[in-house]
Amino acid sequence: MKVLSTGALLFAISTTAFAGNPTSVGDVVARDLSISGLGWAGHVGIWDGSKVLEVLNDNTVIHKNTLSSFKGASSYWGAKYGRGTRHGEIVEAGWAQRSFDPEYTITAQYTEGKWVYQNGSFVKVKAKFRCDTFVNYSYKKVTGENLVTVFTPRNLYNSFPSTR
Repeated sequence: MKVLSTGALLFAISTTAFAGNPTSVGDVVARDLSISGLGWAGHVGIWDGSKVLEVLNDNTVIHKNTLSSFKGASSYWGAKYGRGTRHGEIVEAGWAQRSFDPEYTITAQYTEGKWVYQNGSFVKVKAKFRCDTFVNYSYKKVTGENLVTVFTPRNLYNSFPSTR
């Protein structure tokens, strides 16, 4: 049992020690979900060049947090890249959703915040995301394509071909 525990500890240390940091706008960062027993499901965000753009289950919903804050919340997986080209626009598309009173959802169904013309006036449609659907939305808004077909933070992170 002691050997297994030591081996598991060494594996955890080695994967965290070698998890790369983002270096380019649009890199996707990931870590364990900060809910006991559900860490494996993961949590993702987008690097904007200096901060992590992420969706959290709180009143603000869409945040720009430091990489240290993102990494400090739970076990950090690293940064990946290699999808899309207009990464600045991808980050801007995500950040713009803050203007649409975003709500957090636990489902894989997201809603783009936007203005719609209804009964002679414009009405604000509230944005609704969780972390993986937010990253997917940001990329899809610019590239026109979903990153994954089955939405989970782990699937989204693993859809990026290259690791930092």
